[in-house]
Amino acid sequence: MNADTLPLVTVIVPVYNVRDLVGRAIDSLRTQDMLNFEAIVVDDGSTDGSGAAAEAAFAGDPRFRLIRQPNGGLSAARNRGLSLARGQAIGFLDSDDWLAPEFLTRLWQAMEADGTDWAASAIALCYPDGHEVPHTALHACHQPGAARILDLQDARVAAGVFPSAWNKLYRRSALGDLRFPEGAWFEDHEMFWAMVRRAPRLSYLPAPLYCHRRERPGQITETDSDRVFDQLGVLERLHPVILPMAHGAEGFDRLASRLVHERALVLREPARRARFMAEARALFARLNVTWSPAWDPEIQRGLGPLLAGELPLSIVRLAQAEVPVPQTQPDIEVIAAPDAPTPADLAARLKGRYVLLLGPGEGVLPDGAMRLVTLAETTGTRLAMGGIERRARGYHDGWTDNTVVTDAGGCITMGPEQALRLHPVLANRLIARDLLADMPDTLRLDGSVTAAQGLVLETALRVGTMGYTRVPVATAPDLPGFLPEPPPSARALARWVQALPRPATALPAGWRGTVFLRLIRFRGGAMIWPRALGVALVHGWLWPARGARPDPETPRWLRRLSRLLGQIRLSLVARQD
Repeated sequence: MNADTLPLVTVIVPVYNVRDLVGRAIDSLRTQDMLNFEAIVVDDGSTDGSGAAAEAAFAGDPRFRLIRQPNGGLSAARNRGLSLARGQAIGFLDSDDWLAPEFLTRLWQAMEADGTDWAASAIALCYPDGHEVPHTALHACHQPGAARILDLQDARVAAGVFPSAWNKLYRRSALGDLRFPEGAWFEDHEMFWAMVRRAPRLSYLPAPLYCHRRERPGQITETDSDRVFDQLGVLERLHPVILPMAHGAEGFDRLASRLVHERALVLREPARRARFMAEARALFARLNVTWSPAWDPEIQRGLGPLLAGELPLSIVRLAQAEVPVPQTQPDIEVIAAPDAPTPADLAARLKGRYVLLLGPGEGVLPDGAMRLVTLAETTGTRLAMGGIERRARGYHDGWTDNTVVTDAGGCITMGPEQALRLHPVLANRLIARDLLADMPDTLRLDGSVTAAQGLVLETALRVGTMGYTRVPVATAPDLPGFLPEPPPSARALARWVQALPRPATALPAGWRGTVFLRLIRFRGGAMIWPRALGVALVHGWLWPARGARPDPETPRWLRRLSRLLGQIRLSLVARQD
């Protein structure tokens, strides 16, 4: 292409302190199968020689020119390129990213074939270890489908499109006088929505033609600084732009929820995070925005309580419980419980909407706690439970008998049989704080397996539904342990079981015997079983007509022996009659 020939496409490449990366971006342009383009490389005041590195990468190629300017930020660099562009179409390439060889050709052809003023492609997310993950560049859409035209007149549809400038091609005539706002971060959003209003038909290609580098130090979207507050200013300015559109209020709710989620992902400094969520809460109230995470499963549901001015979660260590694994979302209080509090006393000390209790030897898997919060918020339940990873015996689904579960996950209807068959571990279940406060004072949360069994049973009987996932969320010992030393005798356990209040909801016949045999198994010890079976016979817990149904994990010999002893007892009673 000579100097007198107008290019078909102008690609603008802003460059700032990416000396070791810019060469790949330039190479991806030089190898485009479209030859008729120009590239305007804007060195935005780099201090590491990035401009010289870019110039060396395109040396001898007349389609490239380098422009140097004092540092003004990404928007200023892009705007400088726009002022010099001569192509019929405009594209933007970030200097740490790169393009597939057919990027320019295919997006241009899509615009021409569809009669649209802009086109977008799916992307590849590229990580430092070299692996790449294709992404649709559409939120809440994991299957890109076929090439098509997206109708962005519906604000809900537009809110689902990546607003990034860089995976798109624009007709210069449609861009017109539009420019990126200078001096603020997250500049792509305002340009994107201005184009939505100006040209609501967008050609979409499902092929990942743009390669976007992730987890590079210094990236705007990964930075934990006060600049994240610019996002709230962007939302404030976009509100009057989006509201008049079809389904504008719902579209804006989706956008605001998504952007608050994205910024919350990178905020770790506690004071800054608290200020950001407080200002987001005020913005939502001022603009009458509704927190709307349901449209996109990636949005963290735990942010909902925060936007309502409430801490999502309290994690409580009971007795000798382990310190939990840190969670990705930091909006959690972690406390050590006082000695053997009642549930109501403990609930009064806590701030979280939900409570996760840790018994001895129990812990939380990374993101396990927030997975349960998300489950509870999604299902609207006051109780949520997940699977367990045991120390040596591996995965456990959380049920002592999973034949009573008719659903693999989601929202499960709870009845007496389901409540009775819950594994008495605490770390894998989330309890709403108001539900915990409603537990009877006869329960003492001392970290023992008896306390766990009582709490598990009581909470399950008081909810009609429970959120459940088979995904493991917690770690626990192979068998729940007892704190008292020496461990309680069979008679002591029987007295505890007898003292359990009869729930208002009728439990299956022999439920006390089922609980007793379970606790005996957890207590362990070879000499405990003869005494335990004798105690069970005395209490009538092995009678076939109304006796216990031992958990499937109970040793087979014991189940057979218990049935035999029950039959003998029944025979003796018959003889006496």
